[in-house]
Amino acid sequence: MATHQIPILGWQARPDDSGDVFWEPASIKQTNGLWNYGVWIFNDTANRNGLYGAFIVPQNYVGSPAVKPLWTSTGITGDVEWDFDMRAIGGDDTESLDQATAQESVNTNDTAPSAIHERMLPSLALTAGNLAAGDLVQFGLFRDGTDAGDTMAAAAILHELIFEYADA
Repeated sequence: MATHQIPILGWQARPDDSGDVFWEPASIKQTNGLWNYGVWIFNDTANRNGLYGAFIVPQNYVGSPAVKPLWTSTGITGDVEWDFDMRAIGGDDTESLDQATAQESVNTNDTAPSAIHERMLPSLALTAGNLAAGDLVQFGLFRDGTDAGDTMAAAAILHELIFEYADA
């Protein structure tokens, strides 16, 4: 059995309507403009703000699913509360793509980096039975400022969101 990781922030990823989550060039918050790709900014607020997307579960998926926000910050104290809500839709002409509730919601609290812009990679385990090869997964990733555990007084900078899974 091998473990795989795939990026799941595709072209369809979009922020909520709060204005506190947005895409920007990495060079805006970095001191080095050399690696100027796009990142997602999750501002520090007292609200639960996030972004939405979708991805297809790979055909070689058999289990051990997790999502991993690869993030950093200019803040070096406090914690960030990450929430991930998802629904997997499978079949052909059997399930609606217009669902009103999440199938699963998971969360984790991650401590701020010990130095500015250090790579952080917490893991949020998902229920293996909720996913099947070929499913479309609709998701939301949130920074939950309503949670008492979110104490970092700076923006969280999301570089990628990774889906990790095992194959046969």
